Amino acid sequence: MTDELQVPPTPPQPERIRRSLRVESEALIAAVIAGIAGGVFAGALFWGRYVPIWDTSGEQWSVGSAGVAAVIVSGLTASAIGYWRSRRLPGQEWRKGLPRWKTAIDAVAVAAVHTSIVVLAAGLVFFVLQVAFRRLAVDGYTATGGVTVATALAAYLLYLGVSQLTTITMSQRLLVFMAAGVLVSMMSSADPIWWRYNFSLLGSFGDRPSLIFNVTLIVAGALVTTFALYVDRDLRTLHDRGVIRHAWSAPVVTALFIAMGIALGGIGLVPVNLTLIGHNVFAVGVSAVFGLLLLLAPVVLRGMPWQFFATTVGFLLLLVGATWMHFSLAVFNLTAFELFAFVILFGWISIFVRFIAVMLGQGTAATAPTAARPSR
Repeated sequence: MTDELQVPPTPPQPERIRRSLRVESEALIAAVIAGIAGGVFAGALFWGRYVPIWDTSGEQWSVGSAGVAAVIVSGLTASAIGYWRSRRLPGQEWRKGLPRWKTAIDAVAVAAVHTSIVVLAAGLVFFVLQVAFRRLAVDGYTATGGVTVATALAAYLLYLGVSQLTTITMSQRLLVFMAAGVLVSMMSSADPIWWRYNFSLLGSFGDRPSLIFNVTLIVAGALVTTFALYVDRDLRTLHDRGVIRHAWSAPVVTALFIAMGIALGGIGLVPVNLTLIGHNVFAVGVSAVFGLLLLLAPVVLRGMPWQFFATTVGFLLLLVGATWMHFSLAVFNLTAFELFAFVILFGWISIFVRFIAVMLGQGTAATAPTAARPSR
């Protein structure tokens, strides 16, 4: 009887180590520069003053509002620079072959969604701290230190985050961003019983929560549009390898993703209180394009494994069933239907990119150490 021994993974190549160290060093430099800039901004703002950690009224500067403002500026800057510099990294060289307009859209969407996630996280941390330390007002030194740390940490994380982007990481961050933005607007909505009507009501009050809701949809739409670039690259690679049967599969799927992104962003650009008809056109457009994508998948994506198509049929049946139960049986209201439809949409996208990664040899098993038996 012999035991299985695990063969250690192949050591990284020296060039890959060198480039990884360069990214880490650049991220640290970005953190230092951003921290200093955020500290100078906060020092000038809070010199000789006592301020709250978070001011829910929004009538005065707080540590949180200053930190969020600094994170927005430093985060967008660090994300843009990190995205541009990462084009030379292994696995990211394909970006250099993109047309300038595609590069610009991709860079803006990537920077916006990554910064938005960190901004939401920073705001939540400052809010929780204020709840924990009720009625506490901190001096200028403490406030400056808090803003400095938040700004430096945000720049560091964002620079690293945009340096190694894949289709899977893009889909994951899209899901996190959508969930966080919508939840924040739901929790802080001016109407506590908004759920009796529909999700669109969240963007119709003209206040900060409505702005968060609408901006979340606009940025998410832009990210879905640029996400199509990553899907297009992966599908073309699979076609070149003989997995995907049709050469036109990548353009068709890319066009459908772009249409979904435009429709999703249009929901936020045209709130229900601005024009009901225009808003509904975009809202219905998202579901229609997604449904068309599910219907065409067995033909357009021919060559993918049968498990993927079985899953796609399951999602399509769920979408049709939810539509029938709401519009014909009135089992649940419009809010529940919209929530169900969004879960189906982003759930399918997540599974879709996972299957693509597996077919490209980027799945979990592909990176696991190989087990080998020693000779007797």
